[in-house]
Formats: sequence, structure tokens, C-alpha cells
Amino acid sequence: MKIRQYFVILSTAAALFTTQGCEHPLKNVEVEVNTDPFAYGILLRITDELDNPVSDVTVTIGGEDAEYIYNQNGYKQFDVENGTLILGIHPLHRPTETKSVTFSVQLSGSGYITKTVPFTITAEQYASAYSIQIHRSGI
Repeated sequence: MKIRQYFVILSTAAALFTTQGCEHPLKNVEVEVNTDPFAYGILLRITDELDNPVSDVTVTIGGEDAEYIYNQNGYKQFDVENGTLILGIHPLHRPTETKSVTFSVQLSGSGYITKTVPFTITAEQYASAYSIQIHRSGI
């Protein structure tokens, strides 16, 4: 029994000496938590010719910087809710003084004439709001 006690004491002491000589594994590690990852936001208000909100359309993002455009939750699924679509530009592809972000939004759906709207976002445009009117086919 004494040998077992000595073994436990020696093991504990060795573990303490080992951990005391090591640096903390998270030393100099910084974690940034940002609940709003998009510094550049684009709000689109989508209506029909009678100014009624339109939600039953398919949104396709195209153009040069399309791969850097996301919905407000950080996904590539673009759903219009109550005539509103909020887009964000990936934080690592923000516009600069020398390079703007360009993309297009195509709206299409059953009973509507497809419409494509080009956008250019500059470094000064942190928040932008646009109204897009989409026409019903046959009207």
C-alpha cells in the first residue's frame, strides 16, 4: 500500500512540475466575436407596379463579385421576406478606395417579368437601400 501511495505522490508531483514549466497553450491568442460580420449592407425593397411587397420571386446573384455576396445570416440562400432582401459583402472582400464591389441581382418568378439590376458598392457606402420594382407579366 505504501508503494502505491508513493507512486501517486510522485506522479502528482511530476505532473505539477511538468505543467508549471509550460506556457499556457492559449497565450497571445485573441478571439474576436462579431455579431454583425458585414460592415457593408445592402437593403433591397422589392415591390410590384402597384407598390405591393413582392416575396414570391427567385433571387440570383451574378456579376464579377457575386461569390462575395451573402444574405444577412451569412449564407448563399437569398429569400425575399415581406418584399425585403438584405445582402452583405464578405468581410475579406470589402470595397476599397481603388476597387469597388460589383454584382447584379436577378429577380424572376412565375407571373413576373425577369429583372436584373446591377450594383456597384464603393468604400464609402457602408449601408445602402434600394427600391426595385418588378412587373407582372401580362400587365
